[in-house]
Amino acid sequence: MAASKGNQAQPALGNSRSEMVMGVALIFLVIAVLLSWVVWSIRSKQDEMLGQVRERLALLANSRVEVLQSWLAGHVQQTERLVSSDLFRLYATDMDLIDADPSFLITGVIPEGDEQEQMAQLAEQLPLMQQTFTDFTSFAGFMSGRIVHRAGQSYIGSDVRSLPLSPTQQALIKKTFAYPMPHFSLFRQTDNGLVIDLFVPILSTASEDAEKNVVAVVMLTKSATTNISAMLSNSPLATKGERTRLMQMTEVGFQEIVPWSPGGMVPLNAPPELEPDQRMKFAKRAALSGQNPVFSLGTKVPELDLWVVQEVDAHDAAKGVQEYSRISILIAALIAMVASLLFGVVWWRTMGQNQTRRAHQFQQLATELEQQRNFLDSINGSIPDFIAVKNLDGAYVYANPALSAGVDRPEGEVLGLDDVALFGFDTGKRLEQSDEEALRTGAPVVCTERIYLKSQLHHFQITKVLLKGAQDAPQGIVSVFRDVTSMVRAEERKRLAIQQTVEALVKAIEFTDPYLAGHSVLMRDLSSLVAEDLQLPEALRSTVEIASHLSQIGKMFIDRDLLTKPSPLTDAERQSMQKHVEHAADILRQIDFELPVFEAIYQMNESLDGSGYPRGLQEDEITLQARILSVANSFCAMVRPRAYRPAMPAAEALQTLRDAAMHYDQRVVEALAKALDSARGQKIMEKAAR
Repeated sequence: MAASKGNQAQPALGNSRSEMVMGVALIFLVIAVLLSWVVWSIRSKQDEMLGQVRERLALLANSRVEVLQSWLAGHVQQTERLVSSDLFRLYATDMDLIDADPSFLITGVIPEGDEQEQMAQLAEQLPLMQQTFTDFTSFAGFMSGRIVHRAGQSYIGSDVRSLPLSPTQQALIKKTFAYPMPHFSLFRQTDNGLVIDLFVPILSTASEDAEKNVVAVVMLTKSATTNISAMLSNSPLATKGERTRLMQMTEVGFQEIVPWSPGGMVPLNAPPELEPDQRMKFAKRAALSGQNPVFSLGTKVPELDLWVVQEVDAHDAAKGVQEYSRISILIAALIAMVASLLFGVVWWRTMGQNQTRRAHQFQQLATELEQQRNFLDSINGSIPDFIAVKNLDGAYVYANPALSAGVDRPEGEVLGLDDVALFGFDTGKRLEQSDEEALRTGAPVVCTERIYLKSQLHHFQITKVLLKGAQDAPQGIVSVFRDVTSMVRAEERKRLAIQQTVEALVKAIEFTDPYLAGHSVLMRDLSSLVAEDLQLPEALRSTVEIASHLSQIGKMFIDRDLLTKPSPLTDAERQSMQKHVEHAADILRQIDFELPVFEAIYQMNESLDGSGYPRGLQEDEITLQARILSVANSFCAMVRPRAYRPAMPAAEALQTLRDAAMHYDQRVVEALAKALDSARGQKIMEKAAR
């Protein structure tokens, strides 16, 4: 009998041990799964952060490169007005044709010979040329300038104290003679600050379009301290630890341009490695001016050995990931502790052999549960999210410390209040509506609310879940408020960055050609009215407004003579003109507007019958936004004067659009006619006529 009891006891003991081993194995499995989840989620968050940082740095670097290119292109365009004038081309051509040292213009001693008379005429014209060139240099804002002969000698200058040409300047002058196009020097530091040299060829009056014969080179020196300092200074939208730097490659190695430093240039002992396409890829590396780690990338300015480098301190960029890691580890630890606690409860219950021992064990377990509850309460108290439970009447029956601190009330005062009492009438009523939805559907409800706490606006993402009791009867609502104010502000900063990018591009259009800017403004105003009349969603209205504002950006790169040609264009000239679409695409393709702005501009020259360009799209292949831009662009072109015709009356332009039903969406044309009849449309046309 005793043996039988002993035999019964042994299997029972063995079963208990087996259950314990299985429970411990299950706990370790849960911990392993939690650890894997933590590692995976942190890595995913880190990859997401790196992607956001890469996109922001690329956007900032590209925008600053475009600003720098626009600044340089503006100076080239100013200079081309001088070098394309018949006066300077003829004088430079005559100087190039004579077989004599141009120094006779400076010394006044004209050598005898067959060309003596021609040289005397050139000497007589020199004061006029000198004064004209000096006036241009001063008016255009250049520090100094000179015109250099093929022999490398200057014969016209804006400064009587002209210094000898440096070897670098001589090399760039020879390069301009060999390759007839504008060239720029590297930035250099002088007594007047940071400067850059511009070299523009003067073509012979006998030059044909296919052959460019350079007879002289204009060298102009421009002060760059103010512009470069402004570009390198942090904007109000810059995040903490974010910087813009300029790096250039010289014969002695890489230098960083620091206009506010005494020397203006700082040698880089360990410059970053460049890709085969001369880009500095996005990576974590040491900062250009120090050893602290940063995330950075660099974009090369085309045709210059100059890079715009965008940096952000690695520590500041990774703050969000660090906070996410702490929360993930905390959640995983909490789940593991709960799982361990459950196993402990089961194990202690199976180990009890009598009621007294079970009671003792339960007492110990209750103590442990109290400790765990206190521990969970401490964790709950440290969680920044608001956690609350409301009964079916809408009164709060639980609020964590974060919620009590957020509404600036003691924890005891929150209990029994409703949303109206805590957050105000309007906010409270909106929160009650989401409570009713959760009760009605029984599914989780997620909403976003703007709530003022302590006179400060906060944005919360609120998740509401139905609290169920016995037999799934509703007991109340569990609400979790997550403060997403920083995320909302980050999105607002991103939208503002896009807006500033658009404004910078529009300024570039205005700087290049005020006529194009006027056309874009009229297009924007009329397109916006048409979009409203067609009752387009807000996102598509914004697309139409931004796209119409930037619709003419590609024409900045079209020859101005072609744009203003008074006679009809030839087939070759028309093909050259149509390239403005690809020019616009090259500028806008890399900008993330978060709207189909690029597609609207790229398709605005398509026709319903497929006769448009660049892709020959038809009917519904063309988006509605592009069809609006097409009608507005054609209308604005007709009602504004051209070099070869006066402005067309609005009524006649509308009739022309109606007659071209195979090309234009007539629904859009009628919406435009309706908009022109409105008071706002008449004001827009009156403003455009002034």
